[in-house]
Amino acid sequence: MTAPSARPPYPEVGGHPAFDLVDTVHWRLDESRAIDTLTSFEDVATWCRQLDILGGDSAGLDRLTMDAPDAAADELEAVVALREAIYRAVFESSATAVDLIAREHVAALGRSTLHRDPDAPTWSWQVPTDLTGPRAAIALAAHDLLTSDLTSARQCGDDACGWVYLDTSPRHNRVWCTAAGCGNRNRVARHQARKRS
Repeated sequence: MTAPSARPPYPEVGGHPAFDLVDTVHWRLDESRAIDTLTSFEDVATWCRQLDILGGDSAGLDRLTMDAPDAAADELEAVVALREAIYRAVFESSATAVDLIAREHVAALGRSTLHRDPDAPTWSWQVPTDLTGPRAAIALAAHDLLTSDLTSARQCGDDACGWVYLDTSPRHNRVWCTAAGCGNRNRVARHQARKRS
């Protein structure tokens, strides 16, 4: 049996898990190139593990996905809807999107329990360990983002990229999702345009 090929990690340029979720869509602003990297519930579980938003309690998700594929597909659809609501709420001020996040947040609290790690000074929400766990964790993260200071929320300056982030640069003048990616590509394009003119 051969080992599965290693998948490149999901981007973590958003500065907040909710923005990192939005960034699972590549080339968001160019419909002809857009790539959704969350195409299965397994992808959602992998994303959650990478960002550790389930508190390390995601071991049973793979088995649950296999046991209940229809429920897993429904959860994928709900997570994608939440992802798009985060984008629309922050960058389009959509009241409908905010309402969806609010409903999901209330539902997540209803399914979660307060837990205190003996080594931690505070209590924290522990999301359910069933298939709804990722959606609950994402709803809690989305609420956290929406109720924080959003004056530093930005979208990459590239015409097609669409990745979003919190600008925590000292002068709050960050333009690109990454300097090495979109930043470099746009600098090269501008240089080539100047040479041609």
